[in-house]
Amino acid sequence: MLIQEKLTIRQLSIIAFLGIIGDMMLIYPTLIAYSGHQDAWICSLLSQVLGLGILWLIYKMHQMYPGLSLIEICSEVLGKWIGAILAAGYLFYFLIGAAVCIREVGDFMTTQVYLRTPIRAIILLFVVTLGWAALKGLGTFGRSAEILAPFIVLSLIILICCLLPKADSSNLKPFLNTPLFSFINGIVRGATVSYGELIVISMYLPYVAHGVHKRRDMFLGTLLGGIMLTSFLLIGLLVVGAEQTQHNIYISYILAQKINIGDFIQRIEALIATAWLASTFIKTFLYSFGFILGLAQLTRMNSYKPLILPTMLLLFAMSVVISPNAIFYTLTIMYAWFDWDFTVSIIIPVFLLLISLLKRRSKQQRSGKALSHK
Repeated sequence: MLIQEKLTIRQLSIIAFLGIIGDMMLIYPTLIAYSGHQDAWICSLLSQVLGLGILWLIYKMHQMYPGLSLIEICSEVLGKWIGAILAAGYLFYFLIGAAVCIREVGDFMTTQVYLRTPIRAIILLFVVTLGWAALKGLGTFGRSAEILAPFIVLSLIILICCLLPKADSSNLKPFLNTPLFSFINGIVRGATVSYGELIVISMYLPYVAHGVHKRRDMFLGTLLGGIMLTSFLLIGLLVVGAEQTQHNIYISYILAQKINIGDFIQRIEALIATAWLASTFIKTFLYSFGFILGLAQLTRMNSYKPLILPTMLLLFAMSVVISPNAIFYTLTIMYAWFDWDFTVSIIIPVFLLLISLLKRRSKQQRSGKALSHK
């Protein structure tokens, strides 16, 4: 194996929790409100069931091939050449996912916080941090996630609690007035853009220490992350309504600016921005290190470390050219990304599982015939 270090089960659950929140902390309410409108919070709640089904597909592949990553499973199930093509497709997905997350950081920081700072400077600092984390390895990353998790959770709880006095339940009315197609679209979108992007976790499951509660803790951590996203969406609808939630890409940050309790607790948006940066860093690392690890496995290298510097240089370039501005990302990439997530997290895993089951059944039938002849 390319990595000798093992993640603990607790680290896996924390990484799953932070991975599902990731960049979605800011943009998830906008994505779901686009389809569900004032019923978006109901869509998000129902999407948790579908999301857990997606997570079950991911874990089922790991159970069938416990020592293999997603890239290795593709070659094992489909053969050397076809499997390599599918594996290359997943690597491209991881690479673009990392580049988009980095660009999100650059756009957010230069439009909301550091208005006069060149976006390339922000992107460079983020990429250097990613490269340093990749160089230190998976074990260090797991311990870093454990350190960051309490700060992120506390920041999010503070945001929700401080906004409760501004909540207005009339913003949720009329209930269940969304057209059926849009309502279903909101449910599927809610599951796919959050749980579906955790397909990258399948790159790390072979490097998790064995334990009796591995599946339970992974599912629990992910479900808590999904519930947290639903809470962001609900508080956004309660405070500013469906219209503003739908059209403000950084709605959680905007909500933080509205907090003012007794002219004492106010202007905590910097805290929320820091928590968002930390959770986005976790998700970006999952994508970028998954790409590095998968490329090393696909090319059968003895070590992944020679790929770190070229990958970071590639990510820096791609994050600069992938989108001209935040408006292009909002109107083009964000909604088209749903189809890609749906394909890589549902359609292809179902296809791989079916092929694998057919191959095993065929092998069992051949073994049974051979024994009967004897």
